Amino acid sequence: MALSCFPHTRSRSLRLSDLMYHTKQKTEVIFIPGKVYRTAIYCRLSREDGDKVESNSIASQRAICEDYIARHDDLEIVCEPFVDDGYSGVSFNRPNFKKLEDAIRKGAIDCIVVKDLSRFSRNYIDGGRYLEKIFPQLGIRFIAVNDAYDSLTGDPQSDSFVIPFKNLINDSYCKDISMKIRSSLEVKQKNGEFVGAFAPYGYKKSPDNKNQLIVDGAVSEYVQMIFAMYKDGFSIGRIAARLNQMGVLSPMEYKHSAGVKFDTVFKTGDTAKWTYKAVQRILTNEVYIGVLAQGKRGTPNYKVRVVQPKDETEWVKVEGAHEPLVSYEDFMAVKTMMKRDMRCSPDQDEAHLFSGFLFCGDCQQSMTRKTVPSKTKKYIYYVCSTNKHSRTCSPHSISAKEVEEKVFRAIHDQIELVVNLEKALEMIERLPCQNRKAFNYEAQIAKLEEEIERYQKLKLRLYEDLSDGIIDKSEYFEFRNSYTKIIEEKQEALLRVKKEMKQSVATGATERNWVTLFKQYENIEELNRRVLMALVDRIMIYEDHAIEIVFKYKDEYQQTLEYVLGYADELAVAG
Repeated sequence: MALSCFPHTRSRSLRLSDLMYHTKQKTEVIFIPGKVYRTAIYCRLSREDGDKVESNSIASQRAICEDYIARHDDLEIVCEPFVDDGYSGVSFNRPNFKKLEDAIRKGAIDCIVVKDLSRFSRNYIDGGRYLEKIFPQLGIRFIAVNDAYDSLTGDPQSDSFVIPFKNLINDSYCKDISMKIRSSLEVKQKNGEFVGAFAPYGYKKSPDNKNQLIVDGAVSEYVQMIFAMYKDGFSIGRIAARLNQMGVLSPMEYKHSAGVKFDTVFKTGDTAKWTYKAVQRILTNEVYIGVLAQGKRGTPNYKVRVVQPKDETEWVKVEGAHEPLVSYEDFMAVKTMMKRDMRCSPDQDEAHLFSGFLFCGDCQQSMTRKTVPSKTKKYIYYVCSTNKHSRTCSPHSISAKEVEEKVFRAIHDQIELVVNLEKALEMIERLPCQNRKAFNYEAQIAKLEEEIERYQKLKLRLYEDLSDGIIDKSEYFEFRNSYTKIIEEKQEALLRVKKEMKQSVATGATERNWVTLFKQYENIEELNRRVLMALVDRIMIYEDHAIEIVFKYKDEYQQTLEYVLGYADELAVAG
């Protein structure tokens, strides 16, 4: 805001900051007969105050102040009002209040008029410091119209009691409003209502309910494409490059095209492009599986305005809050692979078929792809990365062709087992009700929780074992990584079982999504990364070309198998 004031008649070398604690003695504004005060109006409205009541609006504040000044001959407006619209009264860190301070330092004004004390400040300590110390020391007359306060004509003894009390009330009001707003937001978050300013990419706010996310058909396909490309082996950087080549607007530019005033710290040029970080944020955001995670950041209290990140345990998460764009299984598969080495060579768009899947069966480290030229052909092998770098493990060398053939055959066999298992379940469902046993989800959950707790305790004891000399440093890190992986696997299995139990309760039937997942690949004719990401956790390579395939949903498979085996006699009769 441009300031146009009369030239000042006296210089002030004293800075406002220098006066904060200079004196404890209250200074009074000296009355000068016939003086005309160069007056400025200050208006403020915070988001908490709202704009529903006319008396609280900026226009109304200005009108009240102008009317008061017009009725007093000793006051003369010398500049446009200083207005802070949308700023809290708790802090004086407001842009136009800073400009007002600058005008005071320059001697351009010597009187400030506000509608009431709450428009000036809702912080009784800082507000009182300005009224009792800073303004009097600078010779500034201060007027709060509706509070009938005028620092020039007021009673010092009365004001010394009334004004701090009013400031305290304003401060308490601000605290109360802040607590009510926080409480209201928490209730909405726990109910699965979206309270953010901007909808995540791929979604938009419902026109009927601003707290409900709905699918944005214009860009939702790009979210699904990002997940599909990653499943096909594209690196995150390659996905970003491909989106830019296709001319797909980045999340920020898409918001701008829709007329949304949005900005981000991740923008590096005039036009925001797809970047590694932008794609990564989409691949790791649970919002795309229908989970609304809110309350990730916040301020300590109503007086501290610095936004700080919160621990994940403090987040408010609600499942099924809106329509998902990707399946839970795909999201978890992507999450797992993002933790592994998926680097591509510079001349590749996609990762190799087994990239991120092959591990040494002895040292547990990843297998490295090796190309061996032979006359006109090239032969591809996988060798242990530990052997390649330190020779502390054997090579475990195996050809890529052999791995592909064995894995393809093993997947076919596993799918056949799952299909037969489903047929057995269907036969069980047809048995008379009195002969059927409940599929014990509670037992599965209890067992998984028990195992998680056990491995967490083992992990905690590792440091004591290291300190006592029972294990060395290398063993410590090896065991810790192993326990961490087991815990993560058990936690993911626990989430799946809980989800399945929830679905079972909702539908009245025992649904097993993992069975459907295996069945959809029943007729595959060749191996690809989508099949691997859907069904396989990892592939262990041992000496003598021995291969162990660790399939996903092994806990669910085992539990279901045990359930079916419990009906062995009944199924034999039925068969």
